[in-house]
Amino acid sequence: MGRVNMNEVNGFVTNSARNDLPIFAVRHRLIEEITKSETVIIIGETASGKTTQIPQFLYNCGLHKNGLIACTQPRRVAAITIAQRVAHEMDTKVGEKVGFCVRFDDSTSSQTRIKYMTDGMLLRESIGDRLLKKYS
Repeated sequence: MGRVNMNEVNGFVTNSARNDLPIFAVRHRLIEEITKSETVIIIGETASGKTTQIPQFLYNCGLHKNGLIACTQPRRVAAITIAQRVAHEMDTKVGEKVGFCVRFDDSTSSQTRIKYMTDGMLLRESIGDRLLKKYS
């Protein structure tokens, strides 16, 4: 019988495991830098929490009030599965607070505040809105 990871429930990471991610320790500094700068480049190790946690940090400090929080992924499967994971972590359904948009599949609503999308979908949106005004 394989080992059971006590930090996972139904394949999703629990809050205690999220708090152990490297990104968690610097969350306040990240928010500070993001709010004072127009552009921030974040570099971190794989599985440090950049994709799943930073959008939630931004949401929790209120940066979703001025528009959507977008997170791009190069592949559609990644955008969908990460949106599912973050929706689970935020105790919401996909398409409510957290959604995704990939070619031929838009799972967002007027309630959506964190949007995972492919790079191509963001490029497509920029054709109609060069300044991406609906994003925070």
